[in-house]
Amino acid sequence: MLRAPYWLDESWVADSSKAPLADLPTTTASTPIGWTFLVWLVPPHGQAQRLIPLAFLAGCVVAGYAFGRLLGWPGRAQAVLAGSACAAAALLLPAQQARHDLKQYTADAAVALLLLALLAWAESAWSVRRAVVVGVAVVTGMLVSHAAALVGAAVLAGLLVGAWLARRWAGTLVVTAGCAAAGMALVYALADRRARNPAMAAYWAGWFPAPSALPRYLAERLTELRPAIGIPWALVLLLSATGVVAVARSGRPATATALVLLPVVAVAAGVGHGYPLLDQRTSHFLLVTGAVVAAVGLVFVALALRRFPVAVALVALAVAGFAVANRGSTVPPGDGREDVRAQAAYVAAHRRPGDVVLVNLSGQYGFAYYWSGDRPEFVPGGVQATGWSVRYPPASRILVASDRDAPAVARAVREAVALAGGRRIWLVRSHVNAGEALAWRAALDGLPVQAIAVGPEPLAVITSGTGSTP
Repeated sequence: MLRAPYWLDESWVADSSKAPLADLPTTTASTPIGWTFLVWLVPPHGQAQRLIPLAFLAGCVVAGYAFGRLLGWPGRAQAVLAGSACAAAALLLPAQQARHDLKQYTADAAVALLLLALLAWAESAWSVRRAVVVGVAVVTGMLVSHAAALVGAAVLAGLLVGAWLARRWAGTLVVTAGCAAAGMALVYALADRRARNPAMAAYWAGWFPAPSALPRYLAERLTELRPAIGIPWALVLLLSATGVVAVARSGRPATATALVLLPVVAVAAGVGHGYPLLDQRTSHFLLVTGAVVAAVGLVFVALALRRFPVAVALVALAVAGFAVANRGSTVPPGDGREDVRAQAAYVAAHRRPGDVVLVNLSGQYGFAYYWSGDRPEFVPGGVQATGWSVRYPPASRILVASDRDAPAVARAVREAVALAGGRRIWLVRSHVNAGEALAWRAALDGLPVQAIAVGPEPLAVITSGTGSTP
């Protein structure tokens, strides 16, 4: 995690660590403002920011234990067994091993489990203080997790069920839920809404199913997620349903209500084009929550045997079998196919005074992070789904292509040639797709381009004769 360079999606998050504090609303893009602030707190050296998702992954384990432990089990030993099984599920889920990138997905899962654990805690002994804690946690969670809006809606609905069941605290719980809902709306209006832009909506269009296509869509997506789940999804659904029954029977009906409503809210958000449905990254919180609730179901079934040592043995065997069945090496962040860090380091070491640096559209974010010679400026707008782009002052002699299509690439090359005035032009390109590769080939045709073998991506330099325009 600390050695592999940042790839595209991570780079624009990491750039926040180099931005002035006042620019964080701009650079936050598709990440929650609180997550961006956490990244900003970590100095921009190496890949240390990846410790943040690792910390939240550890938080998933703790919150998973708390959720299982706080249910109404008949005794302490049973509660500890349930907590341990839930913690193991949160730790060993294959999807968790893939979430080492610098995005908020482990925070989504940790916040989801924390909110459910807090609801179970509040339900164990309703009080004004506990209800307020749940409400504050729902609003605060949205600062580091977009998915907290979905989980929060389900939790607040559970809180209302608790109000109906616990007559004594009904008014307080309803007021708390209402205030929390207002706080969620405020966070969305002030911070989260800016992440919605046409480019982002177009990117996620395939994860917004039509109502008529929903059954087929769910089956196909769940089948695709099989490696991330670790066992057949039908078994997960069966164990999760059993887990919900166990939660309700343990004296936590409000928590059980939230668990039932959570997938309903997620499906509604997907159908309503509000939040991608069953993408492995954005729905990571659903996978982790489902695994933890399935662990509750496993413990419930094991305890039904009425012999506690046998139940412990069965749970331990199931956890060990799950771990062994899903063992294997973890793919490094970015799959090792992107490395702007190597390109930036090479250019920094070999650039001469007067040389021009031309960076492609997708490479601008990684280059801005790893380049130390000139301070980047963060500009709202652009064609990227981030909603912002990077530029440099004229004295830096660094240019960034405005798009990936042929006209934009050709225009960028012409500008670089004119600016270079016969000096060298360094070409830094990352995350290049097939169409963009053709555009670069056409734009560079006739120029003396020398490829340089630095990492897995195409660093190149136009060495001489740049006075002519391609």
